[in-house]
Amino acid sequence: MALRRSSALLLAIALVWSGLTPTVATADDGLHNWRVPLTQQATDAELRGFVGAESLLPGQPMELRVHSPSQAVAVDVYRIGDYSGRGGLRVAQLTAQPGVAQQACTFEDGNMVDCSGWKVTHTLDTTGWLPGMYYVNLRHASGRSKTVPVILRSRSHRGTVTVMSATATHQAYNPMGNFNLYQGYQDGRSAFEYRAHRVSFMRPQAFEGNRTLKVQEYEVGFIQQLESLGVPLSYTTNFALQQGPAQYAGSPAMVFLGHDEYWSLEMRRAAEALRDSGTNLLFLGANTAYWRIRWNADGTIVTSYKDASLDPVQGPTTTDLWRRSPWADPEASLLGSQYACASQFRETAPLVVTDPTFWGFAGLGATAGAQYPGLVGHEIDRLAKQSPESTVVVAHSPLRCTNDDNAFSDITYYSAPSGAGVVNLGSFAFAWAVSPWMESAPATSQAFARGLVRNLVTEAAKGPLGLRHPSVEPAPDFVRNPQLLYVTPGEHLVNGRRWRTSCEPYSVTERCRTEIWGTVVSHVGGRFVQSTGWLFNNLTYKPTPRSLWAGNPLAANGEWTSNGRRWRTECDTAATGRGGCRSYLVASVIAYSVGADGSGSYAWRNQWTFNSMVSFQPS
Repeated sequence: MALRRSSALLLAIALVWSGLTPTVATADDGLHNWRVPLTQQATDAELRGFVGAESLLPGQPMELRVHSPSQAVAVDVYRIGDYSGRGGLRVAQLTAQPGVAQQACTFEDGNMVDCSGWKVTHTLDTTGWLPGMYYVNLRHASGRSKTVPVILRSRSHRGTVTVMSATATHQAYNPMGNFNLYQGYQDGRSAFEYRAHRVSFMRPQAFEGNRTLKVQEYEVGFIQQLESLGVPLSYTTNFALQQGPAQYAGSPAMVFLGHDEYWSLEMRRAAEALRDSGTNLLFLGANTAYWRIRWNADGTIVTSYKDASLDPVQGPTTTDLWRRSPWADPEASLLGSQYACASQFRETAPLVVTDPTFWGFAGLGATAGAQYPGLVGHEIDRLAKQSPESTVVVAHSPLRCTNDDNAFSDITYYSAPSGAGVVNLGSFAFAWAVSPWMESAPATSQAFARGLVRNLVTEAAKGPLGLRHPSVEPAPDFVRNPQLLYVTPGEHLVNGRRWRTSCEPYSVTERCRTEIWGTVVSHVGGRFVQSTGWLFNNLTYKPTPRSLWAGNPLAANGEWTSNGRRWRTECDTAATGRGGCRSYLVASVIAYSVGADGSGSYAWRNQWTFNSMVSFQPS
C-alpha cells in the first residue's frame, strides 16, 4: 500500500538522530523532490554516505555513515511510489548537523574497497515505515546533494506481488574507490585485469559514467508504475532470495525489474522452486542471471571471479558465467531466453510484435508486425536452445549490437507444469520507457510499454498464469494425432508455435506442404543474415493404400540416390507410427553452435534433413 499525504502518518514515523529532534514534512516544502537534478549532485569528495546493510526490515535502525568534511548535512527521506504521478513522498526530514570527515577506506583481499571503519553519523528509527524503496537524500545548505538508496523489505509476501531489487548487481557496478567487478585502477590506468573479485556493501554508492544510480535507471520507474496499479505489493532483495523460497509462500508472482545480472546458486534454485510451486515470474529487463556469484554470511559481500580458473572454490558455486563449463547451467532454462548482446549505450530499435494474440498485448492495439520505437536495447535477450520446449516468442525485434549487426531481441513466455507463467521482456529499454524523466522513446511507445507492464502484473497477480494462458494451446485433436497438423489446411497454433498447411492434388492422393513461423539464417555477401517468416517444414502425402506406393522409394525402408542427392526412408518406426514412412535427404544447412566460452557462431554443415511423410490407409 502506498503512503498517503497524511500528517498523522508522517508524525507516526519516529526518528532518532544524535539526540536532535527531526522536523516533519509539510505539503509545500519539497514534498516530492525525490530526484536530485544533475546540476545539484555533490561530488564524492564533497559528500557521500551509505547504510551498513544490503537492506533492512521496518523497525530496524537505519544507520547512516556520512562523509562531509567541510559542510553540515541535512537529510530528506523519500519513499518511492506513484503519489499522484509525483514519483515519491518525503516521509521525514532532519535538520543540518556538522559534517564529519571519515577515515580513508581500506583495500582488502580481492581488491575489495571497505569503508566499514566509518563512524555512524545518523540513526533513523524505521518503526512504522512501509516496505519499499527509499531515497535518503543527503543535502548541503548550497542545495548540492547525494542520494543513498535503501530497500525496506517486507516481512510477509502472502497475497502480494513480490518486487525484487537487484542489490547484487547494484554493488557489482558500483565504482566507489575505483574498483568494481568490471575494472580496477592500477598503474595509472583502469582495466578489467585489475577488477575486484569481491565487492562490499560497506561503502557508498558512486554514480556511474552517466551520473545516475542503477536503481534510478532500472528500478525506480517500474516501482512507480507498479504502485499505481492498485495491486498489493511486497518488497524483497537478492540476499533475501538467497535465504530460500519458503518466505514467499502465498505470493502469486515475483517481479524482477530492469537489470538483475548477478545471481548465486541459492538464488537460482529458489527462483526455480517458486516457479515449480506455481509462482509466476516476470522478468522486465534483460541480462538476468548472467553471472554466478557467492554471498557471505551476512549479505555484505559479493564474490565474483568471473573466471572458474581463478576461483579457489571449485564446484556448482564457482563464480563464472552461468552458461559456461565446467558447471554450465544456462539461464534460458529458467528465463525462457537469455542474454544475447548489447548495442552502443542508449542505442535502441523498435519492438516488433510477432504474436498479437499474446495475452500481455490485450487492449494495446498490437497487430502482427507492429513496431514501437525505442523499446529494444541496449542489452537484449533471445530465445536459446536451452529455453523450455513450451516457450513462445511474441515479439522478435532486430537490433544492431556492437558484435553482431543482425541480432534480435525476443519477448518470450512459457507456462510450467506447475501452472506458473514466466515472461521475459528481453530488453533494458522497457525500464527507460516507463521512466518519464528518461525520454528514451516516443509517447506511443511509452504508453505501449506501460500497458504491457500493467497487463503482465495485474494478470500475474490473479494466480498461476498457465492455468488461464497456457503457452501450449489446447489442441486435443492434434495431441491425439499430431499428423493432423500436416494434412489440415490453414493456420494452427500447436506447442506454442505458428504453423501453416496447404494441400494440392497429387496423383491419386493429395500432397500437403507445412510451414512454420520462425527465423531463417541466409548467407548473403559473405555474412550470415537472419530474417523472420514462414519456413518450410515438410511435405505430407495424405493416406492411401500401401499398394499404390509399390516400388516408390518414399514408401520403403532404405537409402538411395536421386539427381546426385542422398535419400533415406524409414517406415513403421516409433517416429512414423505403424502405417507411415518418413524420408530424409542430405542437405547443406546453416547450423549454430556454442563454444566452451559461451560464444556462438554460424557455419555450413551437411546433415540428414527431414523432408516428407507418406501415410497409408489401414489395410
